Amino acid sequence: MNRLRNKTAVITGATSGIGEASARLFAEEGANVVFAGRRADKGKALEAEISALISEFNTGGEVLFVQADVSKEEDVKALFQAAADKFGGIDILVNNAGVTPPQFNAEDFQPERDFDFVMNVNTKAYFTAVKYAVPYLAKNGGAIVNVSSVAAVNGAPGLSAYSASKGAVLAYSKTLAAELAPKNIRVNTILPGLTNSEMVPKGSDFEKMSIPGIPMGRAAEPREIANGILFFASDDSSFCTGVQLLIDGGMTLM
Repeated sequence: MNRLRNKTAVITGATSGIGEASARLFAEEGANVVFAGRRADKGKALEAEISALISEFNTGGEVLFVQADVSKEEDVKALFQAAADKFGGIDILVNNAGVTPPQFNAEDFQPERDFDFVMNVNTKAYFTAVKYAVPYLAKNGGAIVNVSSVAAVNGAPGLSAYSASKGAVLAYSKTLAAELAPKNIRVNTILPGLTNSEMVPKGSDFEKMSIPGIPMGRAAEPREIANGILFFASDDSSFCTGVQLLIDGGMTLM
């Protein structure tokens, strides 16, 4: 407990799955949590739940939901302005927002449907969030955690656009780590494997198809991925930057 006390974190894509689990965990660890998502109903309900958790356990932080579509720069700018207005700045950015496009074969590729949308959310939005986060993070140092995927390093037939977007995040994170180290900003990357979420519901055909390729024989729970994000966000990883952490149940061993 208290690994993030007196720190403010912005988490994108946090109304479900890994982002939601991270928002809950960060609140438990004492952070002020500003989380974003496109769905106002889900966001407001989660804000109330986390606020109740903070009150029950007296963790010391506060929570704020900001409705935002991170593929739109004006929404991202407003997100960081809201964080600054309420908490004076930020210490941690978790870039987690992501979408999975329909599967397609190479010969059936349609640029706007299959590439532009997924790259705007999965990659460009990370660049935009960093743009607005760095001026705050540079004041006292801080941490950026980018969520990529095992698809960045493993082939995923039919998911070439998704894999490309997550591979771009991995490459971007390495360059960003070198660029921002002189500002005392650490940049690290999480590569989740198959994780139960709205994208991959427990018991779904995709989960069943994927599990034989996972040595541990199951999908991850979002909290298991959030634990890795917490490590990179906290001072426990104070001398880590440019690091990639696979949390995949051994999937990349196969």
